[in-house]
Amino acid sequence: YDHISRDLEINPELRTIKTVLVRSYDGLPYHLKSCFLYLSIFPEDHKIMRKRIVRRWVVEGYAREMHGMTAEEVGDNYFDELLDRCMILPGEKVNTRSGKVDSCQLHDIMRQICIWKAREENLSFTLEDGSCLSSTKGAVRHLAILSSNGKEDKDMFERALDLSHVRSWTVFGEWGSYFISKKARFLRVLDLEGTDGLEDHHLNHIGNLIHLMYLSLRRCYEICRLPSSLGRLSNLQT
Repeated sequence: YDHISRDLEINPELRTIKTVLVRSYDGLPYHLKSCFLYLSIFPEDHKIMRKRIVRRWVVEGYAREMHGMTAEEVGDNYFDELLDRCMILPGEKVNTRSGKVDSCQLHDIMRQICIWKAREENLSFTLEDGSCLSSTKGAVRHLAILSSNGKEDKDMFERALDLSHVRSWTVFGEWGSYFISKKARFLRVLDLEGTDGLEDHHLNHIGNLIHLMYLSLRRCYEICRLPSSLGRLSNLQT
């Protein structure tokens, strides 16, 4: 359990499990594969809220309006399809209005498969405490910071990662002074929900991210006001 990623590779019994679960992924329709791999950015045992992930799928273009349904309704159906196929685990709470679960989680083994597949396609990179920046290859579309201290070296960070292709940037943990970078000029999603140490002045230059469509500051309790530069974000939806 403590070394699930390593043992899935070297333990013959677990390799069989991995093979079966990879086939479950391979059997997904293309649109569900993209939605599933997007979940690789979330930390282990993280409760992923339905509304949060569906809205992110929408602004990323993974869920689009079709057949008289809004993009958000389509994304909501994708969420239910992943539940029905047991690719994600349902949360405990049910929305009293819709009768649907309002969150999900990834099983530890499914999360490892999700991460492997996402990295194979150079889709996402998760920077955790003790992880190596040199392990990245080329540009990534989705970047997640799972650091507990936010003290990585800025120059090393920007040299190792090609931020010009990053479309989503998610922070779990403490704020780092360079987490809003002018190099991420095509950023669509900036999700800072629950980030510790984020203060008003850290957002002063957010107006430079002109392609931003999704901004989350939920549970950022030290934010008291938003900067005037926010008015330049004409594409902002959520």
